[in-house]
Amino acid sequence: MWKKIADSRWFYVVVSVLLAFILWLYVGNEANPTQSATLRGIKVNFSGLEKLEERGLMISEGESQTMTLSLWARRDVLNKLNSENVTVTVDVSGISEPGEYSLDSRISYPLSVNSDAIDVRDKRPEKISLTISLRGTKQVEVRGVFNGSVADGFQMGDFSFAPDVVTVSGSQELVDQVDYVLVTISQEELNETFSKDVPFTLIDFNGNALSSSGLETDVSTILVTLPVVQLKEVPLTVELQAGGGASEEDVEVTISPESIMVSGGEDDLAGLKEISLGSIDLSKIFGTDTISMPIQLSPELTNVSGVTEATVTVRIKGLSTKVLEVDNIEIINAPDGYTATNVTQSRGITIRGSEEAVAAVSASQLRIVADLKDISAATGSQTVPVKVYLDGNSEVGVVGDYNIVVSISR
Repeated sequence: MWKKIADSRWFYVVVSVLLAFILWLYVGNEANPTQSATLRGIKVNFSGLEKLEERGLMISEGESQTMTLSLWARRDVLNKLNSENVTVTVDVSGISEPGEYSLDSRISYPLSVNSDAIDVRDKRPEKISLTISLRGTKQVEVRGVFNGSVADGFQMGDFSFAPDVVTVSGSQELVDQVDYVLVTISQEELNETFSKDVPFTLIDFNGNALSSSGLETDVSTILVTLPVVQLKEVPLTVELQAGGGASEEDVEVTISPESIMVSGGEDDLAGLKEISLGSIDLSKIFGTDTISMPIQLSPELTNVSGVTEATVTVRIKGLSTKVLEVDNIEIINAPDGYTATNVTQSRGITIRGSEEAVAAVSASQLRIVADLKDISAATGSQTVPVKVYLDGNSEVGVVGDYNIVVSISR
């Protein structure tokens, strides 16, 4: 019977398949052996961070960790693994209080790899150690310091920042140490406005720089603007209005200070030759007068000297004066329905000019005119301003302001 089986064609088929299977097992074990591999630098990821944030907590230490795995598997399985596609995850969602924790981790492999085919022989560290702290946030001001120099003829203004406050967040302990943030500008011979995004440094309450490790800020740079303007010394002047027999040639003017330092843009300063304090009517000046006059600049300029008023001394020289008693008084434009009469019968009027011209003037050449068009329509005596006219002599002028008393009746 055995001979009959041996002569059968199916006997050889079965034997061939069996031998092929044995050969496949042999070759498979030899060509794809089970072996070990070590994966280093696998980043540790954390899940449940949003739960920590809801509870006002954060990982203050241990957030940046890596793990080393020693694995045992077939060669073809190990060939599919590396430190980038193997994931280590730690769940922190169950933590509700600050403190130090040692947590288990979960290892995940690519979808193409059956985790049951891998034996984890060792992992370092065995557990993941963390420090959980209260999370704090506060706003701190931005300050600036300039280390350098400004070119001759230029002046530096005040810092401006955008934003001017920075929000700092992190563990409450670290946040509490921050006093302000500091930007430092280092420029030499600066001759134009500086405006640039600049990194900053966290400063503690002792004035020392803090490490930003463990802290977050809502911005990474500050837009710093440091104005630099040109300086120019500009003389002060006054305009003289001829009057009272005096002109510019008859006057000696002294201004204190004589000039001030002004800052502004190059174009704004280019055409600035002088700063006028205003005008002075020489008919109001008796002998020597001292007047305080404000120093006013256009908005685009800055008074660097800080002096806001100038003292102007005006002295009349080389002219003679004479007082004449004038009784030629005229009243005009009395209110409708009212009668006005002059209570003042005469006024002493001062005239000025060259000695010869003054001597030639008589009181009959002077007349006093009181214009009542702007007075209130009320009965009784009122003091009103008057204008004095000098007829027949252009070389002599009237000095000063005058008024008279008039009586108003119906």
